[in-house]
Amino acid sequence: MVGQIPGLRSLKTNPPLPISVPRAKGFDMGLVAVLDKKEDVAVYAAHPAHLEVHKLREELCEDTLAYDLEFEE
Repeated sequence: MVGQIPGLRSLKTNPPLPISVPRAKGFDMGLVAVLDKKEDVAVYAAHPAHLEVHKLREELCEDTLAYDLEFEE
């Protein structure tokens, strides 16, 4: 989706590190999307490429947790 969705700088997924598993509350995969600016969250969320993956996630996952963070560079 990087290169397709304006403002999406990077997208990475991975399971938690073994030391974090006890705190992961049963979640076994994480995704980090890095966007250029906080306003790009709305662009990312509404983009057809994201909606396609979102639909697949809904079909495959029992539960999900999503939230957005802002970091200053």
